[in-house]
Parts: sequence; structure tokens; C-alpha cells
Amino acid sequence: MRKYFYLFFVLFFFQIAFSQNIESIGTTPETKAIDKKLDDIAEVSKAFIDPKHETVLLKIKDESEKIGYKAGVLRSGDYLCGLYLGQRNSKAVIDLGNKLKKVAKDQKDTYGHISSIYRRNALALGYIGLDEASLKDFKKAISYAETIENEDKKNYVIATSYENMTVYYENKKFDKTKLKDSMEYYYLKSLEVTDKISDHGKPVPLEQKYGLLSYVNMSLGIYHMKIARKINFPLAEKYLLEGYKIQNNKRYTVDPYDKIYMYNQLGYLYLKTRDYKKSIEYLNAAMALEKQHSYPASRIDSFETLAQVYVGMGDKEKSELYMNKYALLVDSLDYVDKKEADLVIKKMVAEVDQQHKESSKKQWMITGIFVLIAGLVTAILWRRKNKALRRKYEQMMVNLKNGAVALPEEVQEESNENDTETESEQELTSKNTISADTVARILKKLATFEKSEKYLKKDLTISSLAGQLNTNTKYLSEVIKNNTSQNFNHYINNLRINYIVHKLYNEPKYREYKISYLAEECGFASSQVFVIAFKKINGLTPSYFIQSLKEDKVNISV
Repeated sequence: MRKYFYLFFVLFFFQIAFSQNIESIGTTPETKAIDKKLDDIAEVSKAFIDPKHETVLLKIKDESEKIGYKAGVLRSGDYLCGLYLGQRNSKAVIDLGNKLKKVAKDQKDTYGHISSIYRRNALALGYIGLDEASLKDFKKAISYAETIENEDKKNYVIATSYENMTVYYENKKFDKTKLKDSMEYYYLKSLEVTDKISDHGKPVPLEQKYGLLSYVNMSLGIYHMKIARKINFPLAEKYLLEGYKIQNNKRYTVDPYDKIYMYNQLGYLYLKTRDYKKSIEYLNAAMALEKQHSYPASRIDSFETLAQVYVGMGDKEKSELYMNKYALLVDSLDYVDKKEADLVIKKMVAEVDQQHKESSKKQWMITGIFVLIAGLVTAILWRRKNKALRRKYEQMMVNLKNGAVALPEEVQEESNENDTETESEQELTSKNTISADTVARILKKLATFEKSEKYLKKDLTISSLAGQLNTNTKYLSEVIKNNTSQNFNHYINNLRINYIVHKLYNEPKYREYKISYLAEECGFASSQVFVIAFKKINGLTPSYFIQSLKEDKVNISV
């Protein structure tokens, strides 16, 4: 579920790119008064807009429209888009953004509000899955930004656009592997351009420059920790700690939402590196700060990571507590996103239908095509959410049909008459290397173990398995690590999940069993641990896999 915000990522959508200097555009008393009101809001808002300003901004926008003051319309509209984006109201951003684009036609982007409007609209479109429209608006935002007169402001808007553009490649990362590299490319481009911004504080405040620097460093940390083709935890830690250092500089104040997200990412990093104490410290810091700045998306990350931390620590009670909190919050936010996407698509269809009514007879056919396309877009949008899951499911089916992941056969326990002695330190060819004969002997015994289904025993430990194989835990751990690239727990979990996957695939009756029974059947201590392991190994939950098998009627005689 980290796809959210995320993961996915919590995008840099709160940045409003306010100027500390006054934007003197108006030439009449009325327009100057509007500029003054907007200057006042910009001054008190700093890095992000407060929802309490919505009513005032709407009034300013209406006043600007009545007197034909386009600069006032665009600036107030830009701030409103930022406000709505911060509230996750994608529909409001897109509706307003489309109106503002018409106002912006043939206008100069002196202060960067037009490029900001396109950028925010692109984020909202990407957020609900309209990827190509999102990319188009990102490119338009950058082209407008190139015309901004002030060099620092121009660089800030371009750098922010580069960072935000990664939402497109994040959404597309399952389509083409090389698109993952594009994410890193645009993050590094964003860092490069941000470094060009001066420290004068005008028109780009230090809070904005260094807020962006810290955020992009954090994003690069996330990239190397979760997304890159080759995961690199040390490099991820380097970028995350650099971002954390920037956030804690006393010269400026960084957006609290970015701090919350940074705490969550450091918590996740130390979960993966098994430094559970550090992980809990950062996650608790995230939740404490989130109480002051309500941000449900960050709570999803905190709850999920804490559930996994306590699984690693063997604390079943706390693991179940946070897993339940996580599931409840995810379901509620999924509903909100789905509702927003539906409203946007319905509006698109309604607009096309209106064109249909107003058009001539010749245009009716064209409009009908547009309506059909809109309908197809609707269908595609709803299917898109499960596209990645379906692809993973189909890959599992290919593997199962081709025997790429073979189910171990039941065999008689091989005699250990010739292997009764436990390996000793004398079998080391050097101080830290296990002899080739010992490795071969352990691998042979592991192959027998994998076919015996003894890995289904709940009380199985590395010590008990080492005893069964007449070796020691050090040798067994090293052989498993060097030959499977897994630790002992992951190795056993893979065997157990592989077992239950084959049962579900080959024996339809298993699809009717409860998750708790399936977990017990394959040796897991709890259903929560089973679900986490299943998802980690296969990329989808057991419930999704079972439902798909039922819908496809796999291995069911008709």
C-alpha cells in the first residue's frame, strides 16, 4: 500500500512558491488592492496555504474576474490549487486548473503562477491515474517556467517541476524497467537546479530552497531503498540523513509535513536494516508530529512499518494492533480516491455531452466518439488500480504452469549414515571460509529438507534445523545466505508461501478456507505475519490471489 503517498510517495505538493517580495502588477486602485490582499496571504502563509484562507481567496478571485484583472485571477487561483492539493482534493484542483489555463492563454508568466498552475494540475492528474495528461501538463509547466524573469524564481519552479514529474515515472515503473532510471535522473536534475538558487532569501526564501533540497534528498533515499533496480541501503541512508540534516538546520524552518515523511522513511530504513530501536524512535516521532498537523497518509506509513517492526521483534500483540489500524485507514482513503476519480471522469463525460448538444449534425458523430473515448477512459481508470496486481498474479500463473516455482515432492528421509559428524572448525579452509565439501554436504541436506515439508512446523528454528542436518547454525546460516541471498527466516517463509500457493492453485478447496487456517496450515504463527510474508514475496495479498483464482476458475472441472 505504499503506492499511496507514496509512495509512491508524498509528493512535494504543499510548496506554494510564495515570494517574499511584493508582486506589483496592478495599475489601478482596485487591482493594487487585490495585489495587497494576496501579498498579505503570501506573507503569512510562507511555505503552504492555510485552509482558513479559502473563502478570502475565492472572493479575491471573483473580484478579479469582475474587473478583468487576469493577474489577480491567476495568482489567487494558483494559491487555491495549492490549498486543494494539500487537502488531497484532486477534483477541485483539476476543475479550477482547467479554467485557469484558459485565462492564462497568451499571458506572460512573470511571477511563475501559470507554471505553478500547470504543475499542480499535473500532480492532481497523476494522483488519480491520468498519467499522459499529467506528463503533458508537467512539460507545459517547465516551458512556462523558462520565461520567468527572476533567475532564482525560475530555477526554483523548474527544480520543483522536475521533482514532481517523478510521479509519472512512479506510476509507470511497472510498465518498463528503464522508467525507474528516469526517476533518479529527474531527482538529480532537481538537486542540480536547486543548488543554483542563491541564499539571498528573495524572491525564494531559504525555507523553500532548503525545504526542496531536503525533500529531494529524501526522495533519492526512498528511490535507492525501495525502487531502484538494485536496492542500496547504505546509499539510501546517506541521502536520507543528508535530508534530515538540512531539515534540522536552525537557519530556516522546513515544512512539518516533510519532517513527518522523513521520520517515516528513516523508520522504514531501520526496519529493513533491523535496527528496530531506531526504527521505533523515528516512527513515534512521525506520529507525534502528525498529531499537530493532521496528515492521514503519513499515518498509513507509520502504522504499516510499526506492524512490521513488531513482527520482527516477535511482539504479536502490538503487530496486530498496528496492522488493524493500517487496514482501517487504507480502506477509508481508498474510498476517497475512488470517489474523486469517478467525479472527474463524470465531469469529462458531461462536458463532452454538452458539446454534443451544441454541435451541428456533422459534429454529433465526432462528439459520439469523444463520449466513447471518455467511457473507455472511465473503464481504464478503474482497471488501472489493479493493473499492477493483475500483472503480478499473471506472472505467478505463468510460473506455476511452467513449473518455474516447483512444489517439492514428498520423499523418504535420506540416510545420514555417512554424515553423522557435525562439521567442526577444522573444515574451514581459512578463518572465515567454509570448505567446499561442507557447503556441498549442507546443500544436499537442504534439498532433502525442502522436499520433506518439515519447514511447515511452527516451532522450526535455525538451531533445530542445524541439529537435523548435523551441522551448526553458523555454517547453515552462511550457506543459506550465500546460495539463496536470504536469511534463515526469509528462506523458510519462501518455502511456506510456495507451499500454500501451490495448494491454492492445485486444490480449489483451499480457496474456501479462512486466511487464519491457511496461515496455520503452512506454519505461520499468526495470520498477520502470513499476510505480510505473502505480499512481500508475491507482491499481492493472499485474498487477492484467492479471489483471482476463483474468478478465473483455475483447475476447476466444468
